[in-house]
Amino acid sequence: MFVSPFVLVTLFATNPADPTAFIATGTADSRLIGKLLKLNNDGSAELAMRAVNVGVSELISLRRAALPLPAFPRGPLLITSAGDRISGKLIGGNEQSLRFQPAFAGVEWEVPLSGCTVLWLEKPPAGTPIDPSRYSWLAEKRNRDIVRFLNGDTLAGTFEGVVDDQPAFRFKPGNGEPRTLQKATVAAIAFNPTLARSRKPKGPYARLVLRNGTRLSVTGATADAETLKAKTLFGQAVEVPIADLVACDVLQGKAAYLADLKPRKVEQAGFLGTAWPWQADRTVRGAPLSLVTAVGTSTFDRGLGTHPQTTLTYDLGGKYRRFEALVGLDADSGNRGQAAVRIEVDGKAQALPELRKLTAGPAVAVRIDVRGAMELTLVVDFGPAGDVQADVDWADARLVE
Repeated sequence: MFVSPFVLVTLFATNPADPTAFIATGTADSRLIGKLLKLNNDGSAELAMRAVNVGVSELISLRRAALPLPAFPRGPLLITSAGDRISGKLIGGNEQSLRFQPAFAGVEWEVPLSGCTVLWLEKPPAGTPIDPSRYSWLAEKRNRDIVRFLNGDTLAGTFEGVVDDQPAFRFKPGNGEPRTLQKATVAAIAFNPTLARSRKPKGPYARLVLRNGTRLSVTGATADAETLKAKTLFGQAVEVPIADLVACDVLQGKAAYLADLKPRKVEQAGFLGTAWPWQADRTVRGAPLSLVTAVGTSTFDRGLGTHPQTTLTYDLGGKYRRFEALVGLDADSGNRGQAAVRIEVDGKAQALPELRKLTAGPAVAVRIDVRGAMELTLVVDFGPAGDVQADVDWADARLVE
């Protein structure tokens, strides 16, 4: 078995500062940087490499080379049961679906209510959790739609549609007659979770990140140099200008994200007795994963949030070729902290000196050869100041086959 840290070679097909350039990561141990020419629904892509075009098979990720990943949308948006966060506005709808216009598209979408989780008609208040299940105004178990008014009051009942040609919608309270509610008084509508019907595809699908912060899961993605075409998980055909695309990550493909895997062993101990449980796809404080990168602060959809002292051990079964992640102190909650981080493969610590005294600043790109390995262990330990501002994010932590 050969286990060692290694550098993933990046082949610069064009200037990485070129605003049109993408970084393409596949299962191979090299990355390409060039202009996206084609994306095929078989998981391959083609990039312009100066005078020649080069193909990438078994694609894992496309990332805009010169742009950070934007923060989640902060204005009016639709959160779907597939986890999409789509910046846009409500146009109309009935008791079966919403007519919604995404900010990046000039067309209206029809979104079934069974695919909707929360519609924000106004900007969510500061400190709103990224996960709607953690909203303080929503009960853990409920079987009703909930309207949240601008003053913070809530009303449970059933959404019955938008009133035609009026800035209002119909809502039937649980105990009462149908009412007309003015949009100007409403901040958000949370839809009955027992009616949710969204399911993840059985095979690979893509997660798109757009310049305005929109996150969108799609199947059957294809693209040329100008437009990406696909279908949302709720069945809506979509076209995205390549100029608006910041990232396209392939999920359920050749990469297994640690956020989707259950650790075989978890060990946690807090400083002075207070422990912070690790989190999947968010920080230990429930916030988005945010790291400083070479092109600016990026907000990541996938990864782990950890805090000293945390040890997570994963079974590999000898079936992966490399582990990769971007590791750093969270840009929002760790800008003055320090932590001691190490990675072990089959009990052997890897030579990663940048992680031994992890401080605020640009995150560290980690790529480790794990071919034939049976076990991966991530360790986050106290720094000189204990656990003060020591939230460690493992963005895009994944095992590549």
